Amino acid sequence: MQKHKPLPVGLAIFFLAFLLASLAARFWAGQNASRYSGPTHIAAGAGQVWVFAAGELFQLTSEGELVATWAAAVTGLNSDPIDLRVLPDGRLLLAVQEPAEMRLCHTAPWQCESILSEQVSSIARQFKVIPDLRPGAWLMTDARGDTLWALQDNKEQRVALVPKGMLAGPNDLVFDGSGSLWIADTDNRRLVEVLPGSEGAYVQGRQLSAVNELTHEKRWYPMMLAVTPDQKFWVAQAADFSQPWSDLVVYDPDEGAEKRVELPRGAYATDVVTVGAKVLVTDLERYVVYQVDSRTFMVSEFGDETFSASLERIGESRKGFERLGSLSLISLAISAVLMIGFAVLATPAEKRWSQQAAAFDPEKITGEVPPTRRVYWLRRDPKAENIFKWAERIFHGSLVGLVVFVLALYSWIHFQVNLELSPEQDGKSGDLGMVLLLGGLMVALLVPVVRLTGRALSRKLGTDGKRLFIRLEDGRELAVDPSQLVYTQRMLHYRRYTIPLQGGVQQALYMPGELDTWLAPLLREARKVSAWQEMKHQWKYRDNLLISILIAATAAGLLLLTIYMLDI
Repeated sequence: MQKHKPLPVGLAIFFLAFLLASLAARFWAGQNASRYSGPTHIAAGAGQVWVFAAGELFQLTSEGELVATWAAAVTGLNSDPIDLRVLPDGRLLLAVQEPAEMRLCHTAPWQCESILSEQVSSIARQFKVIPDLRPGAWLMTDARGDTLWALQDNKEQRVALVPKGMLAGPNDLVFDGSGSLWIADTDNRRLVEVLPGSEGAYVQGRQLSAVNELTHEKRWYPMMLAVTPDQKFWVAQAADFSQPWSDLVVYDPDEGAEKRVELPRGAYATDVVTVGAKVLVTDLERYVVYQVDSRTFMVSEFGDETFSASLERIGESRKGFERLGSLSLISLAISAVLMIGFAVLATPAEKRWSQQAAAFDPEKITGEVPPTRRVYWLRRDPKAENIFKWAERIFHGSLVGLVVFVLALYSWIHFQVNLELSPEQDGKSGDLGMVLLLGGLMVALLVPVVRLTGRALSRKLGTDGKRLFIRLEDGRELAVDPSQLVYTQRMLHYRRYTIPLQGGVQQALYMPGELDTWLAPLLREARKVSAWQEMKHQWKYRDNLLISILIAATAAGLLLLTIYMLDI
């Protein structure tokens, strides 16, 4: 007999190193790809335009000529801005979150200072800021706090300006030509005018619904807005979190939605700003800034060749890392296959694959039951006994952990995430929570299936040479005439009792030869049935195992139907 030669240990180390390197490359590529985002924010004023993309600030003239490119680090901020404004005096205002901070910068040369630190630092999530019409005052929307704040340069406390419940997840804000303040009330899916009331508070004025005949594929969440000289609002409207697109919609302050601007296919408008009669729009997905004529709605690209090439360079860098991520994923799969193949080759041939237990076929047995003076109980496989005993315990332990996890996740969705979601997202999270509960219920319905299966597996068979004896899980013993039995190659049935003859495709319950020697001769008088006849027999005698399986299967079907109907 030829001796099996083990494969070199070095080869195993190489395969493992290849797998780990692929995993590391996948992680590294994903991290770097996320850094190369398209243009997200744009600001204009004092004859200049500023665009933020992939950690860089691009300074352009109002005609699109690139003046300079700066690393965002020159501002002193350590994360990407969530708001960008050019003040009337030409200074640049930047805001970041987590932690919230605002910096006001002179750009020639760069000199930046933090402002309103005490009032802003406790703001969570997204916020937008503009100078108020009063000197030294600022207005800030708070998406997490669902409010509008007033800030003063010489004060440490901010003041809420609108009644509780008036706003929901507000984003951008702008003054129109008459000095009225308008807010993109995102989660209420509208634009709303807020007017000064008594004692410095604001009251609601006109409102424009973002749910209208121009709304495309539920992109009804207004995010950023700008006002043109003809007093029209240009609004970037996004869909829910599952769709990476947004639209550009034009509103009349009195008549509502008038026009949906046709941007190139696949565009994702993230920010808008006006430069005279032009509206500039950032496209996160296509790495472009558009300029739209507010009178003719003609769309073209903004910026000179140098600026366009810079954005294209960012896009190509992201695509490069995404390709690397895809290749590393492929190499990860290949290395996993190689590892499995190595494990197979490194194992002696006679031990590589588990041998399938032979199907029990009494019709091939010609012998008789050996004589016995007492009931002979068929010997069980000790390994199988331990496997099934521990399998049930592990299942119940895992089930407890799963139920705790599902309840915790459901609670988190409804009591934490919902504070930051739009109504549409809120509905989706509620649907997801319902599916989690139904899934938990379905898994819970497996408990009786596992329990009844365990009981069936614990039943033992014996014979006195003429009758079959069944020792039940509660210790009772039944003496049965073989003619009352029905069987398949893997199951034995007596009225409402099911007695497995095998624990699984590759797991025998009884020691070799036991079934052939002691059981097969008795089953000549029993009735062999098909799978359908077996099920009919179990249904006739109300076998609890069959009923519990049918209930669990029905619950699984209802769960799948619910997921389909909720479109999750």
